[in-house]
Amino acid sequence: MAAAQDPLASRLNVNIRPAHRWQIVEVGGDLDLVTAPALRDQIGALIDARTAPRIALEMSRLTFCDSSGLNALIRLWKRAVAAGGQLVLLRPGSGLIRMLETTGLNRFLRVVDTPLALALAQH
Repeated sequence: MAAAQDPLASRLNVNIRPAHRWQIVEVGGDLDLVTAPALRDQIGALIDARTAPRIALEMSRLTFCDSSGLNALIRLWKRAVAAGGQLVLLRPGSGLIRMLETTGLNRFLRVVDTPLALALAQH
């Protein structure tokens, strides 16, 4: 009998690596109704494990994001801010940027283009 494969593993990829005072979270694949809770849980635990967490969600490999994904991003941003930290989006695609602008969330979720810009991402 073959082992069951996690269906989320093929739809959403998350890789976390430290970079100076930041945690870079590489997010790839689909961020939607099915995968958003897993991202919220994983990044939420990362936020809770730190004092004044600095989280950069590297989004260049994100292929799809619906309203559930957008909701997960704003919830994570609120959680990071409540913990005295920051959450920024690093290199999001044009579709996600358009969603942020359309909804007005670009006023809250800061977008940076390079890891070097993280040093300047003070809110």
